[in-house]
Amino acid sequence: MKRVLKIMLNLPGGKTLTYSLEDPKAGLTNTEVETLMNDMITRSAILVNNVEPESFKKAYIYETNTVDLA
Repeated sequence: MKRVLKIMLNLPGGKTLTYSLEDPKAGLTNTEVETLMNDMITRSAILVNNVEPESFKKAYIYETNTVDLA
């Protein structure tokens, strides 16, 4: 099973940025992700087309299974 951490940030104008990170550590919590992302936003460490995110929106784990056809 493939696991991907999806992190969503709010951009100006009602737009959203989504980061995808493969193989997140086991036991990762929303609080850990939110704290880190808020720190990065405060430090202006993230730019999207010269625009800084306004706030953390949410984080979740996306899981997929691959099934080979017979």
